[in-house]
Amino acid sequence: MENLTQPIVVGVIVFALSQYFLKLILEPIIQFRKILSDISHTLLFHQGKIVSGKSDDLEMHNKIAELSAQLRSSVYLIPFYAFLSKLKIFSLPKRENILFACRKLNSLSYPLQYPNEETLDTEKRIIKILNEISELLPIETTYMHDEEIKMQT
Repeated sequence: MENLTQPIVVGVIVFALSQYFLKLILEPIIQFRKILSDISHTLLFHQGKIVSGKSDDLEMHNKIAELSAQLRSSVYLIPFYAFLSKLKIFSLPKRENILFACRKLNSLSYPLQYPNEETLDTEKRIIKILNEISELLPIETTYMHDEEIKMQT
């Protein structure tokens, strides 16, 4: 009976550690990656409205603002975020990049065309914002190739 006690204790410890890793680290990272996916989906799905700068789709603007807030707050669910982002195992962006990306997303959540701004200038400004978000976060935000983006800006 003594010979079985040690393997059982080790098994319970391994199980407890794996559950800790799964529930407290891996699941919040998966939730964070889901938010990144939702941001990419929303920006790609509404790209025509966003780039034109003439959208009065309040639901779309609210969705972008909501995703920005979710992204910013989801960082605090992941323990040891700074350490995990430095490891680059989970492709987690730096906290500073998330803050800057949220600011860019918030700028897209308001009416996009400034008064007295030409349509072409609005498109260039918005494409630049989309490209910056893509650089700050590991997501796609436009259907354009890098060469097309450079020609647009």
